[in-house]
Amino acid sequence: MISFTIHDTKEFMHLLLKQNTFDSFCIYRMDITTFALFQIDGYKNKAYFSPAEQELITENYCFWKEIRHYAFEIIKGQKLPKQIKIIFSIPQNKTEMICATPANYFLNITFEHNTITCTTGCSLLKFSMDKTAEQEWDKWVLELFQKLKIAIITQ
Repeated sequence: MISFTIHDTKEFMHLLLKQNTFDSFCIYRMDITTFALFQIDGYKNKAYFSPAEQELITENYCFWKEIRHYAFEIIKGQKLPKQIKIIFSIPQNKTEMICATPANYFLNITFEHNTITCTTGCSLLKFSMDKTAEQEWDKWVLELFQKLKIAIITQ
């Protein structure tokens, strides 16, 4: 697990809310605090879909591209939100590109006091003392942010 701060909050929020930068991530959960607390559970309600549509669903959680517009609508305006918490996860079919060890990989993004903090997390599907999956995930996230030219400040 690593934690780091985003150097340019405005640019990062632009990438997060207006670009497709994080669209391939699944959204596990999101809390936005403005004049009220808005909570979005990213778990897909499969009963909402027709049987034919259900067969096409490959993930239990919505992709960010399906939720991003709603988040932007809540956040936009003259006042900054008091707080934003987003928990992203990697789609199940992409976890093996991180590490062969079965795990769930999370990226927590928190906006508070005009600062964005990102924290990685890894939940192994079987108990192990081996930290390879966690280390590989941390490395993957850092490389992603470098590739996207998102400046970070490590803590």
